[in-house]
Amino acid sequence: MQRQHSTYVNKGLGAFALSLFVFVFSCKKGEQLPNVAPETAMSIEAINLQGDARLNSTVNLTWFGTDVDGYVQYFEYKINEGDWIKTQTQDTIFLFNIDPDLDSTDVDFYVRAVDNEGAMDQTPAYLKVPLKNTPPIVAFEEASLPTDTTNLVITFRYSASDPDGNSTLKQGFIRANDGAWSEIDLNQKLISIRPSDTRAIGLGNADVFYGLSSTPDLTIDGFVNDGDNIIQLKVTDIANAESAIDSADSIYVKPQSADLLVVGGHNASITAQYKQLVKDNYVGADFVNFAGNSGLNQPKFWEPTFSLMTNSYDKVFFHSDEANFSNPLTGADGKMLDFAAPVIQNLIDNDKKILVSTAFATGADLSIIGGVLSIDSFSPSRGQAFFTNDSIAISTDAAYPDLQPQNFLLAADPFYPAIDAEIFYNAQLTPSGGWTGPRAIAIRRRNSNNDVNLVLFTVELHKLNKLQPNQNQVISKILNEAFNW
Repeated sequence: MQRQHSTYVNKGLGAFALSLFVFVFSCKKGEQLPNVAPETAMSIEAINLQGDARLNSTVNLTWFGTDVDGYVQYFEYKINEGDWIKTQTQDTIFLFNIDPDLDSTDVDFYVRAVDNEGAMDQTPAYLKVPLKNTPPIVAFEEASLPTDTTNLVITFRYSASDPDGNSTLKQGFIRANDGAWSEIDLNQKLISIRPSDTRAIGLGNADVFYGLSSTPDLTIDGFVNDGDNIIQLKVTDIANAESAIDSADSIYVKPQSADLLVVGGHNASITAQYKQLVKDNYVGADFVNFAGNSGLNQPKFWEPTFSLMTNSYDKVFFHSDEANFSNPLTGADGKMLDFAAPVIQNLIDNDKKILVSTAFATGADLSIIGGVLSIDSFSPSRGQAFFTNDSIAISTDAAYPDLQPQNFLLAADPFYPAIDAEIFYNAQLTPSGGWTGPRAIAIRRRNSNNDVNLVLFTVELHKLNKLQPNQNQVISKILNEAFNW
């Protein structure tokens, strides 16, 4: 047995030696072995999901490759029967397309490695990806909507999203009440709606404005001026799946009835005084009190809501005091005139006529409103200026009567006008505590055609009521004569 084993071993060694001899002498000196193609594999072999458990159209896929005699230089992948696409990465988030009107589909995904000599895997890795489209979502930002009533303009923000990825959103639509759906730009998330004819009552068209634009971007039908309106939104995705419709609560829209808008920033009793003062001296006006309801009546968006509202009027009478208010949407605090300042400037630039009656607190910051209202500064001296009820304010224009306060005013607000303004009224003031300073309590400003387009009183007009016929005459002459161009 020992001998037989030895013979067997010797025969085996002889055969191996012979094979090696044949292999060595069959190759030329220095010849390399053939390149071996790389191998590719997916990180997962299968996705066994069905029905509602299928993936949405945004999927993260990973893969890897090996090469026994070199290295993987890059990968190529293709989707269904598409072209091969080169990539250096080993994972990608794919947004797969689902054909229009299909609820679900399967996507064939292939990936292959390419090595440093350009050889590619002849048996690419494969994965079937089961997809199910998810409908998109649209929603009003409830806090941005007006309360149940608004003057002319409805402004709001909204959001739109898609669980399959927001890039799959395709179209957005808006309508008023039972009107037709109209497409909107999904990149525009701040929208305002105003009746196309602001004075027409009843069913009609409305203009839609994007962002801060003052030019309509589209027109919709089905809107009711001087009536209730329900605004609705919906969106679709690239598979034509449609979101649920989101509806805002019903909003009553007050129409425009005159060319004068009176904007109040006082309490109810003082606002009533201004309302009567205007009614006694001007034919036709629309009234809004932004100080009402603890300031919640003010626009949530001064721009563009207040701008679009006031642009419909020829004249604006803005009366307020020195009180601060908080914006009902942003919570920002400020004097109501500060919020309105950019809009007032825009109105003046567009040849509208503005009458402002207001008051300022001691040390008031004029950085926002000063330039708009042509106020250069207040007196820097200590003390105060009193306006007693036996003193008068005298106009620099002889056509305007004197004005006088009914009550003793402990702190008047005389100011130095800006260079572009003319003093309109000087008051006979009583200095106290060493006060020195200007006597101007009202200015006028003119446009390039010498027409008066701004009148400002810093002693509130309702307090200049001792000589009521004179007070009425001043209001009448400003609104009916100075602003009659």
